[in-house]
Amino acid sequence: MTTLTITGNLVADPELKIISSGKAVASFTVVSSKSSKLPDGTWENTDTTFWNIKCWNKLAENVVESLRKGMAVVVLGSAVQEEWSDKATGEKKSKIAVTAWSVGADLKRHSYHVPVIERSSAQFPSAKVETDPWSVPFDTNKDVAPF
Repeated sequence: MTTLTITGNLVADPELKIISSGKAVASFTVVSSKSSKLPDGTWENTDTTFWNIKCWNKLAENVVESLRKGMAVVVLGSAVQEEWSDKATGEKKSKIAVTAWSVGADLKRHSYHVPVIERSSAQFPSAKVETDPWSVPFDTNKDVAPF
């Protein structure tokens, strides 16, 4: 299996489909390129590649809900050889696509607000509630870090 990490921009809004088994699948295209600064101070994009991406289930739903055309993203996934027969000619065709395991906003170029879901101990009575040591300012008068 070939593992890929792709950074680039969404070409269009991701599209969601529900297949016959009831699973959600999202499809989208990411364009990536190398930017080089020219001697006159302008920028040139080279080595442009368009990546066809698919993701499944909850990831697919989250991608469609969260991401829009033009957003910078990071995709982690595997390369997959897709094969089919052309309906008109019967000719066998194939392409390389990417099945994503993880997709997120690229914070190198943008900032995003990611909502935090608060869970109370009433929702999960058997869960052990711990204080997050990073949620309070570090006390410089103590000799040890808060962990």
